[in-house]
Amino acid sequence: MNHPEIKKRLHDYIDMIEDESQLQMLSDAAEVYAKKNRADILDLLTDEQLKRLEQAVQEADKGKLISHEEVAKISKQWLSK
Repeated sequence: MNHPEIKKRLHDYIDMIEDESQLQMLSDAAEVYAKKNRADILDLLTDEQLKRLEQAVQEADKGKLISHEEVAKISKQWLSK
C-alpha cells in the first residue's frame, strides 16, 4: 500500500467514527504522536513513573506476579466492601 492509499484509508476510518469521544481519543493520540514524532512511550513518563515501572519489571523477573484472575478476585472483594 502506498502513501496516498494509506492516507485515504485513514480518512475513511475517521469518516466512519460517529462517536465524539472516540474521535477525541483518536485526535489526542494523533496529536501526541505528531508532537513527539514517534517518541518512545517511556519518554512521556515522569521520573517517579519510570522508577515504579523498573521496580515492577524487577519483581516480574523474580516471578513475583499476580494472575489476572487473582487481581479480578481481589478487586471484586475490595469493591464489595
